[in-house]
Amino acid sequence: MPDDTPPKMSEALAQFKSHKKSSKITDADYQELRRFASWISDRELDKLTPNLISEYAVKVAQSGADAAPQKLQPIRTFLDFLESQGWANKKRSDHGEKSKRKLSSHLRPPRSKTAGAARAAARQNPNDGRTYLSQEGYDNLLALLEERKRDRTAVTEEIRRAMADKDFRENAPLDAAKDRQGRIETEIRELEASIANAHILQEGSNGIIARSAVGARMTLKETDSGQTVHYTLVDVREADVRMGRISTQSPVGQALLDRSVGEEVVIKVPNGTRTYIVEEISGV
Repeated sequence: MPDDTPPKMSEALAQFKSHKKSSKITDADYQELRRFASWISDRELDKLTPNLISEYAVKVAQSGADAAPQKLQPIRTFLDFLESQGWANKKRSDHGEKSKRKLSSHLRPPRSKTAGAARAAARQNPNDGRTYLSQEGYDNLLALLEERKRDRTAVTEEIRRAMADKDFRENAPLDAAKDRQGRIETEIRELEASIANAHILQEGSNGIIARSAVGARMTLKETDSGQTVHYTLVDVREADVRMGRISTQSPVGQALLDRSVGEEVVIKVPNGTRTYIVEEISGV
């Protein structure tokens, strides 16, 4: 790679990990950096602009204004690292422009009445809007987002080829490609929102916990048969009934949330109801 060519985002992030500036960066911070890198979509670093950085700050604030400063701090450190290496804002310096504000200074969530309302709502319901995922589930979302972005590129090319046919009145390939493009764009927006709102469940904390929540493993005993069942409460994106992974948005998951050991739980099933006693609740 030539000396004057900035690396891609993923390459820069790998180099940052070995730099002294990263010594105080935690695993949770790196999750935020991976979100940022995925959102930037591995574009060239000299194309990072203040407007782009500000746009990301707004996006983070929309996902939870109270947590925004903490989420943005590792990204500020990373942006300062990029500029210290001469990889960002390079085009401005090449043209002899005067030094301007650091990119990291544009990473400020906006203060508005809307943001204040969002903070008030978050205090009333701290879990509102969050996506609780295992590390595996989060990584799967990132991989799916990259796949859909490749689909976006492919369908754009399909539309270009279809538009070469000047008769748009009966151009079935063009109509099909535009329809597919709309579905892909919708899925990309939904995936980006889920990733921005994601809260990674830390594994290894398998001690007994007081009340069930997303990520909890529960052991239940049916009162009639004495049969013991095991469930893990998960986000809908990780639900798998065969593996005992129950979505918290399902009726069963809703019934199992915020329970304590010894509590009786009545769950509706197609042929009536079943009653269980909570025997154990542990972390993920």
